[in-house]
Amino acid sequence: METPVVKLSDEELKTVYEPSEDSYLLIDALEADLEILRRMKPAICLEIGSGSGIVITALAMALRRHCSAHFLAIDINPDACRVTRRTSLLNCVDVDVAHMNLLDCIRIRCTFDIVLFNPPYVVTGYEEMLDDRLLFKTWAGGKSGRQVMEQVFAKIPEILSDAGLFYLVVIKENDPEYILSAFEKLNMSGKIVCERKVRGEHLYVLRFRKTKINEKPTSGM
Repeated sequence: METPVVKLSDEELKTVYEPSEDSYLLIDALEADLEILRRMKPAICLEIGSGSGIVITALAMALRRHCSAHFLAIDINPDACRVTRRTSLLNCVDVDVAHMNLLDCIRIRCTFDIVLFNPPYVVTGYEEMLDDRLLFKTWAGGKSGRQVMEQVFAKIPEILSDAGLFYLVVIKENDPEYILSAFEKLNMSGKIVCERKVRGEHLYVLRFRKTKINEKPTSGM
């Protein structure tokens, strides 16, 4: 997969998450699954919390010659929404962008074929969760680093298509095994598809899909 061109001004760097190791690991996970994704011929793809837009743009670039998918990015940060749209246009793909908090305004069911989420996952105190500064919202994950991501877990089986895939970035402190077990209770099977140790962090990408009838959920490191 090609790495998209991303241009952030000094002013935008104060509020928008700059692409980092977690962004590139998620792109690597998608690249490893690229043949699967192309065979899926997804109709609609979603990124929750798109930030700079590098990941959803990379996916759009990789799939543009294989299907006529629609790409949607959402972010609570209006600056990130503008940057995501610009990133897509800089790389000659079309990504629609919506300004919203997580999945609050998503009402359609069983629609998205690919859902991506690189959430705020850093373990922080409650006061940091309440900080109004936009850059804090890109990384502050509260207790166990899961307070933000867990807000969308129950909605994923509702919005994901029957053959859809959900990709989630986490760190070791988030307890990936706990997250895999939580999704099993939602009738979704998951596994770790990519991991990397960087600068004191152990990053993982988890991939989930709906559990088929009579299929035993599988999980594990």
